[in-house]
Amino acid sequence: MTIRLLEHKTLYRDERFFSAFPNVVTLPEGDVLLAFRRAPDHRWMFGQANEEDFDSVDHWHFRSHIAVRRFDGGIEPIDEASSLPVHAEAGDQDANLFLTRSGKLLQYGFLWYPVTSVAAGRLEELGKPLYRRVGEGEGYLYWGSYVRSSMDGGRSWSPHRMMPAWPDAKPPAYKHQPKGAALRGRMVQLASGRLLVAGYLGDVCGTPECTAQLFMSDDEGETWELAPERIMMDQIHLQEPALALWPKGALTVFNRTDGNKDRLVIAQSLDDGETFDLPRTMEIKGHPYDPLVLPDGRLLLVYGYRHEPMGVRARLVEPGQPLQEAKEHVIRDDSPSKDTGYPSATLLADGRILIAYYITNETGVRGIEGTLIEID
Repeated sequence: MTIRLLEHKTLYRDERFFSAFPNVVTLPEGDVLLAFRRAPDHRWMFGQANEEDFDSVDHWHFRSHIAVRRFDGGIEPIDEASSLPVHAEAGDQDANLFLTRSGKLLQYGFLWYPVTSVAAGRLEELGKPLYRRVGEGEGYLYWGSYVRSSMDGGRSWSPHRMMPAWPDAKPPAYKHQPKGAALRGRMVQLASGRLLVAGYLGDVCGTPECTAQLFMSDDEGETWELAPERIMMDQIHLQEPALALWPKGALTVFNRTDGNKDRLVIAQSLDDGETFDLPRTMEIKGHPYDPLVLPDGRLLLVYGYRHEPMGVRARLVEPGQPLQEAKEHVIRDDSPSKDTGYPSATLLADGRILIAYYITNETGVRGIEGTLIEID
């Protein structure tokens, strides 16, 4: 089993923007749609990059939004990047895409509610919770997750539809605060047509660790409800879960972790997500994971890698083969920053595979790049 690297391509980079967390999907006509999180990056104003520009992380911003760009089947751009409609209150974060069997396109993610420096200071004086970096004035509140849809291949979109709250999660600290679990990871569609996507959230059932649970939709993403079982581990945070209908007859959840030496945790269901076996650790380190099931039943597992040498890696796994026994292939090992990864893979009409990810260039600017591969 061989992965052949064909070409690295820059899909989007602009020094005015911090671009990250991409997702790609192949449309029915063969075009490829790229979506990614974009927000202003002010470092260009200061001239030459400083050393801290490579490892500084700026994942919150008042103007954070989802941008899209369309490519032909040869991964040549058809248009310039454009912004999707923004949420009235909060900034979009991760840019997940999923194409249903009927051709309906879904974009989903979660939101951060920005709070001015004055308001953030007052909230802290009142003992109210919020996220605020030391030395930075503004604050942010987690503002729930959403799904929106397009019936014309991503040219127009429905409003954000907020996901339901977990009933046993910690009550929201603010009156109008949504509490649906964060969405970041691949969605699947069962033979019945049901859609499944996994969310993750902390402070559930009285435990501080992040846990994972499925959302289900039987109307192609118009409405959602919670699956009955939660996936959790003691003293390990399960984050950014991605789903794959793999191996045949099973549903597997791939979780990025915190408190587990960056190692992958998986859990499997044999009844379409109604119940899961005990989650278990794999000796694979990734940030995070995207599992693409190939037409021949093999799994292409791609993941960011934030240890030297930093970049993106992949494994091609036979049906039933233990994940950690599959050979690890290096897709990129030249990132000058650990702020890299979040790969997304899609099968192109000609049989090649595009892996998109974000990576820092030699001046510290984050952008979206892609690698075209062939596999035997």
